Amino acid sequence: MISDAKILEAVDTEAKLIFFAGKGGVGKTSISSITAVHLAEKGYKTLLLTTDPASHLEDVFEQDVSGEITSVKGVDNLDIVKIDPKEVAEEYKNKVLNEAREKNYTDEMLMGLKEELESPCTEEMASFDKFIDYTEKDYYQQIVFDTAPTGHTLRLLELPLNWNQQLEFKMANNRENKADLESQKRFKKVIDKLQNKNQTIFAFTLYPENTPILEASRAVEELKTVDIETQLIIANKILPAEFCTTPYFKKRKEMQDKHLEEMKDIFSAPIIKMPLLAEEIKGIELLKEAGKKLFEEKI
Repeated sequence: MISDAKILEAVDTEAKLIFFAGKGGVGKTSISSITAVHLAEKGYKTLLLTTDPASHLEDVFEQDVSGEITSVKGVDNLDIVKIDPKEVAEEYKNKVLNEAREKNYTDEMLMGLKEELESPCTEEMASFDKFIDYTEKDYYQQIVFDTAPTGHTLRLLELPLNWNQQLEFKMANNRENKADLESQKRFKKVIDKLQNKNQTIFAFTLYPENTPILEASRAVEELKTVDIETQLIIANKILPAEFCTTPYFKKRKEMQDKHLEEMKDIFSAPIIKMPLLAEEIKGIELLKEAGKKLFEEKI
């Protein structure tokens, strides 16, 4: 077990980004929530942000979570917010079109831009644009991301430059096209931050089972193609040895141990083990207890 020093290293005046990705249903929301509470308890001004439409942060924190930043009840230094893809897509479309009108785009150019904004990837692009808004906030020392399942997360990270290249091409004959390059510079700045190991930690959450391990290993390799290195692996719901006394649980424990050993060869990043708790992780007290087990205790 590595200490929380690994998570907290390189913290400075700039916001540090911590992403939790992985296959759907492996516990990303729980792990990201535990981490956010743990960081806030350590005294870091922290924002927990979800881009996962299936996230159940409301249940975990037992309070409403919306598109407006809200303080978490019972935890100093912790705020929470949700990015709703459909909601931010409408905001994004309106913003892009209004900016285009201010730059005196012709009717023909506006029509082409409207068509481009009807692309299926607009929601993801809008989510990324909103995500940038939060990364630019100097108010937070730590921003923890509860991301959508792996494929959506990878598209979120890979899409921006391709999207902007398309817009640039469509507006290539516009004499004010240089102004459009400002958004590209903005995207480039945040991508540089994502690729900087001193500013961003990218972690995968998984169960020690074949399918989640295989999906995570593929995603780790794909992230390398955009120069993003995975720095942590969280093996979730590990059976505590002291409770594995029946033949069934002994066999399950053997299977988990086997996969954990295999993971050491598959992943170069450190592996943190999160034990299976007797209760569902809900409420501040249980989140704090889980944080101690995840970051401070060895199993």
